[in-house]
Amino acid sequence: MRILIAIEDLRTGGAQVFAMRLAEALHNHGHQVWLYCHYANYINKELLQRIAPDIPVIAFDAGLPGLDWLLLKAQGALRRLKLSISLREQLVERHLKRIVQQLNIQLVNSHTIKSDYVATAATSGLQPIVPVVITMHGCYEDFLHMPGQAEVTFKSKRALAQTAGLVYLTQKNLEIFSTPDVRPLADIAHAQIYNGFEGQFSTVDKLPTRAQLDIKEEDIVFGMVARGIQEKGWQYALDSFHQVHQVQPDSHLILVGESEYLNKLKAENTSSAVHFIGFAQNPIDWVQLFDVGLLPSYFASESLPNSIAEYLFCGIPAVATRIGEIPAMLAVSDGGEAGILLEQNVHGLTHPEELTAAMQRYADEKDFLAAHKVLARQCFEKFRMDKCIAAYEKLFAQVQPR
Repeated sequence: MRILIAIEDLRTGGAQVFAMRLAEALHNHGHQVWLYCHYANYINKELLQRIAPDIPVIAFDAGLPGLDWLLLKAQGALRRLKLSISLREQLVERHLKRIVQQLNIQLVNSHTIKSDYVATAATSGLQPIVPVVITMHGCYEDFLHMPGQAEVTFKSKRALAQTAGLVYLTQKNLEIFSTPDVRPLADIAHAQIYNGFEGQFSTVDKLPTRAQLDIKEEDIVFGMVARGIQEKGWQYALDSFHQVHQVQPDSHLILVGESEYLNKLKAENTSSAVHFIGFAQNPIDWVQLFDVGLLPSYFASESLPNSIAEYLFCGIPAVATRIGEIPAMLAVSDGGEAGILLEQNVHGLTHPEELTAAMQRYADEKDFLAAHKVLARQCFEKFRMDKCIAAYEKLFAQVQPR
C-alpha cells in the first residue's frame, strides 16, 4: 500500500516520535511510505535519521525566503481579530492535495488535530477515493476544554465528519464524541491501538554507564524521562528524591529532558546525586541505568506516554499517576501492576507524600523491586511493534474503497 503519514512537525514529542516509528515499521512490512510535515524548518533531522532512516520526508515550504514567517504573522493577526481565515493552512492543504495525487497515495494516516483537518480537507472529493485514518494523541480533548478554541473545535468536528477511520490510544480520547454535532463514533471504522515501540540501544561505545555519573552498581537509581514542562511533575520528583536521599544516601536521580523550565531547576539544584542529562536522542540509553522510572504527571492531555513504554522495554517499574492510559499500561494480564500508581488532579499530586513513600519502598524492599522488574518485562508485550502494525493494517484494509 502507498501510505502518507501526515503530521504538523517532526520534532521531539510523543505523537511525532510515534509517527516516525510507525512509518519505518510499515516500510519494513513492505509498504511504500512517506512522511508529510507542515513546516520545513520544524524537522529534527538527527531524530528522523535515527528513527526513520528509510522514509522520505515531504514538507511544505512557502518558497520565498521570509514568506513563511509572514504567513505565520498574518495568521496570528487574523486570529487576534477573531477571523477564521488561515492563508498558510490553505496553502498547505493545496500542497498536500497535489502530493497525494502525484504519488498516487492510497491512504493518509494523520497525527495531531491540525494535521487531521488539513488532511481530510485535502483529500475530500478526490477520485479515486483516498481514505484518511486519524490517530488521536490526546489533543482533541485538550482543545475541547481550552478557552477561546471554538474554531479548532469546529475544525476537529469537520475532520471527524470526513475521516474514514480512527485510531485512539485511550478511552479518554473519545470524549469529543459526547459533545453536540459530532459524527457518532459508531459510524467510523475505529480501533484502540497502543503505540508500538521497537527500541534499540546505541552501540556499546556510546552507551552511558553509571560510572560516568559516579554511581555505583549497587546504588539505587530513580529516573525520569519526559517533555520538559512543569505539568509532567519534575518538581515532585525532585522534592521526593531529596527526602529519600536523606535516609538513603546511596540513591541517585537521573533526569532526561530539555527546556528552559528544566534549566531553571538545574540551576537551583545543589545535590551531586541529581543528574540533569538534558536532551537525549535515544532515551532508553539512559533508562537502562534506572532501577525505577518516575512520571508524576498531571498533564491534562496525557494519553499513552512514551516514557512508560520505554521504562517497561528496559524492564523498569514505574511510579506514575493514575492519568490517561497509564493504569492499563502498567497492568499485568494476570493481575497486579508493574509499578505504583498515584492520585492526581489538574493542580498536581493529590498526596505528594505518596510519591516519597513509593520511592522509599523500592529503596528498602529489594525483593519487591526485583519482582516488579519481572512484571515490567511482561507488561511490555502489549507494546510490541508487530502487534501495533498488524492492528493498523487491519484498520487500513477495512477503510479501503470497495
